[in-house]
Amino acid sequence: MNGFSLRMKVWVFVGFFIACIIPGNGMHYIAKDKNRGENNMKLVGVNQNDLKEKYSCSVTDGVFLPVEWARGGHAGGIIDGHIIVAGGTNWSKDKATKYWLKNTVLYKDGQWMEGPGLPKPLAYSAFGCNDTGLYLAGGTGDGEIGSKEVYWLNALNKESKWKSLPDLPEAVIFGAGAILNNTFYVTCGSVKDQSINSMWCLDLNYIEKGWKECKAVPGAGRVLSALVACGEYLYLIGGLKGFSPLEPLNDLYRYTPEKDEWKQLTDLPLKGYAWVAQPVNEKHLLVTGRADGMVHDGIWIIDPDNSSMTEVGHLIIPSATAPLIKVNENHYWLVGGEPDSNKNRTEKVSVIEIKSLTK
Repeated sequence: MNGFSLRMKVWVFVGFFIACIIPGNGMHYIAKDKNRGENNMKLVGVNQNDLKEKYSCSVTDGVFLPVEWARGGHAGGIIDGHIIVAGGTNWSKDKATKYWLKNTVLYKDGQWMEGPGLPKPLAYSAFGCNDTGLYLAGGTGDGEIGSKEVYWLNALNKESKWKSLPDLPEAVIFGAGAILNNTFYVTCGSVKDQSINSMWCLDLNYIEKGWKECKAVPGAGRVLSALVACGEYLYLIGGLKGFSPLEPLNDLYRYTPEKDEWKQLTDLPLKGYAWVAQPVNEKHLLVTGRADGMVHDGIWIIDPDNSSMTEVGHLIIPSATAPLIKVNENHYWLVGGEPDSNKNRTEKVSVIEIKSLTK
């Protein structure tokens, strides 16, 4: 364990959005205009050879969540071919009451509908999804008390229910999760008001064996980082080290499961936390949802080999603490999220299409 003390309510309501803008420099990116059309491609920046492969990005409005189902701090994935989001938080219209959610919402036949509810309200959980279902670990149901509980949903029929899996070793809030080689990894986050750099894994082929401790991230304890599986590795992106002053991070780490070994890569050009990430292919990462005291709408591609970042587009609305769901080889959905510091939750959905321009 390696970290700093924090109070959950301060984190969620105030600290997440304190103005602390830390600009990047020397980035190379290909971007479309904010109209998100297919034209007006332009190359911006100074390091024009940083990214070995060039991409274009088209962003369109997806089918919005019903307003009453807007949320932030939720999990998301695909089950039985349908997009699903689970848990999270929302506020009353007068912003006086915060709701911790246990319902799930799935996209089916062109519309959003309720799915199997969680056993209890949960937000800011670590989560991962593969063809065996959606897995949630930890989180909180009130902003104060963390959870060790782990849940799994593997089907979306009328009888489907979330199943309980072995508890995490610690009650983790604001952790990061990913699945690689049918193993669910959970790292970083906050335990008893202390940020951590620990990591554990659960072999989904042998769930009864429970969680195994992995080598800790060599960097500082942190919350709101991104963990993503890409090729044969896991990558950990940024996060938030400290609250006062606000300390967003730009470090990047690669984990090799066979060796239980972390390697620190070159720092990224941008600092940030609340990143969400998915693989573009076996070499590049798609990231968005960045906050650094403000919430940004940028969409980037990271090349871990040189830590270059390519800005390829913009979300339809700035949004943090929302899941980035890979729908197919070229399409990604960012569903809902927190667009600002005013206790708002958005129902909007950004549909991102990534195309390679390299022949």
